[in-house]
Amino acid sequence: MAIQENSRETGKRKTLQERIAELEFQPEVYIYPTPRVYKPLDFQLNAADFGNELNIYVHIPFCRQICSFCGYLKIAGSDENLKADYVNAVIKEINMYSRILKGKTIKTLHFGGGTPSLLSVSQLARLIDALVEANPRILETCEEVSIEATPESVEQGKFENYKELGINRVSIGVQTLNNAEIALSRRHNLADFSIRAIETLRKAGIPNIVADLMIGIEHQTPESFEASARGLIQLMPETVELYALGLMPQTALGKQHHNLMGNKEIYLCYDIGRILFLEAGYKQDCHNRYAIPNRGSFLQEDYVFHGMSLIGFGAGARSYAGNMHYRNAYNSTSPKTAVAEYMQMINGGGLSVESGIYLSDDEKMRQYAIGHIEALDKKEFEQRFGLSFGNAFPDLHSNLLRLGLAAEDKERLVLTTKGLNFRDLICTELFSKDVTAAEGTYRPRRNG
Repeated sequence: MAIQENSRETGKRKTLQERIAELEFQPEVYIYPTPRVYKPLDFQLNAADFGNELNIYVHIPFCRQICSFCGYLKIAGSDENLKADYVNAVIKEINMYSRILKGKTIKTLHFGGGTPSLLSVSQLARLIDALVEANPRILETCEEVSIEATPESVEQGKFENYKELGINRVSIGVQTLNNAEIALSRRHNLADFSIRAIETLRKAGIPNIVADLMIGIEHQTPESFEASARGLIQLMPETVELYALGLMPQTALGKQHHNLMGNKEIYLCYDIGRILFLEAGYKQDCHNRYAIPNRGSFLQEDYVFHGMSLIGFGAGARSYAGNMHYRNAYNSTSPKTAVAEYMQMINGGGLSVESGIYLSDDEKMRQYAIGHIEALDKKEFEQRFGLSFGNAFPDLHSNLLRLGLAAEDKERLVLTTKGLNFRDLICTELFSKDVTAAEGTYRPRRNG
């Protein structure tokens, strides 16, 4: 029996072919269901089915400045007392999960933000120590211990100490090597900061240095993007991740934006990046990531995409169990309020879960299809859900093959280069009616 693929079948939305022909822009689909379908939740920790293997994410919301394009939960400033109080609250939250963490195999640990590299060595050590106390084998079983950083926050001695604590992957928000674009983004680091940061991390012995490049920031052109990509190739970080700018309404750039690329140029930049990084010896790990073989990666993202559970600690952090997703205290328009509410609830002896969703069998199937769409094992899909991908989503299956977006053999359905370019649009074709409706009320703007 075919599953209703989404509300586009009613004729109210354009077909996938039309959307591709018009080069419609779709922000990255990095989790499903999207948090816009979350509802207030009477949460009980023992109701979450995390399985035996899981990943851990810790959100650190502090930043020295707020970039014009950033839509993440973050607060600017250097209130050291607040930072210390927040770390104490996260440790308390970790302790509340100790019976869940005990005996699990923790595969990856990631500190995100915000700018978690603003943590002192002792603060990061305290957080890791709390996790080790809850799960003594965590540093043995973790294949990846990762932290995000801004270029100006990278100091050799500090990151040498980070490495001693177990950090083996550092993700730097380079975004661009064009100083005019950096200034318009309200960032305080010039291109030289990014270059020195990568060189410093090399000296510190970090084995997996990751550089983020953004596509579509203010005043960027395909030519300036190519120059940034070529400059990055000179440094050969182990991993490069490309992100197209989605204009979030709550950001400075989302409220008043000028001189942005059109969608045709966005897709051209993806093509430029793919050609350059493949020629330089990288392999394409997924639709937007390039890695030096056997050196670069983002294992946490891979594991979570493919359905492994994740527990998130900190304000706004999301957790993904096999049967439900949920989120800690969050406020998109007032991050300070979210951080204060999170700390108040944790310090009051309770968890800070504010919303979530229990996954129906239908949503679990859609989640699996989206997570595996780049290379879907057809036999495993049918064994899990009792019907083939083609029978579950006949229209999409037909369109993927007809439009040259995917190729298949007896074992796998694999996106082509064209399909990888439009991977996020393809994912939205797998959204349920509820998710499609929720996303329709919140669409990040983009110049056409």
